[in-house]
Amino acid sequence: MHWVVVEGIYLPKRVGGHPALDFCNTYAGWRERSNPRGEWLRSYEVVARFAGYVELLEETDVRRLCRAALRDPEGAAAVLVATRRFRTRVHSAVGEPSDARLLGPVTRLAQRAAGEARLRPGPDGAARWEIPRSTGLEMPLLVLALSAAEMLTSPEVRLVKSCPGSECGWMFIDSRGRRRWCSMSACGNRAKVRAFSERQRART
Repeated sequence: MHWVVVEGIYLPKRVGGHPALDFCNTYAGWRERSNPRGEWLRSYEVVARFAGYVELLEETDVRRLCRAALRDPEGAAAVLVATRRFRTRVHSAVGEPSDARLLGPVTRLAQRAAGEARLRPGPDGAARWEIPRSTGLEMPLLVLALSAAEMLTSPEVRLVKSCPGSECGWMFIDSRGRRRWCSMSACGNRAKVRAFSERQRART
């Protein structure tokens, strides 16, 4: 399986090595023009649950946001659209981090998120940036924006690779320089099976 179930919601396994990459991996099929089957963020609730799953939101905030979305479905739908759009921009920027034109759209939202952020004590004793609840339904989007900025300013952005699997394109940090697939048990295994079948057909 290449997914986990969180509160009854299917989410992609964390294979990216950073929350911003796992965010990009909520869509599969980046090489195709459109792949509706590859969309994981199918509702605002999934967005909120995902932000909690990658440890960018506390569970209490996730539950509160899900309730708020039920009271304001139009606002929740607008945030869902904005989150998907931002995900595309993050994916493009991570793929070409030296291209200022691609960094611009990410920068604008990250700056707004940074303007809202406050330092709060973390569970490990160190302070950390948090987005206040006053941001309402945008809270998951803003924490994802901060995470994207963190990824793009990290030296590890130069180690990011994209899975070559068909209908995939998931991103991950290849710290050793030897990783090819998002997961050997998923895309890697499918590629092996496909290559074997092609060799068998070539022999007949």
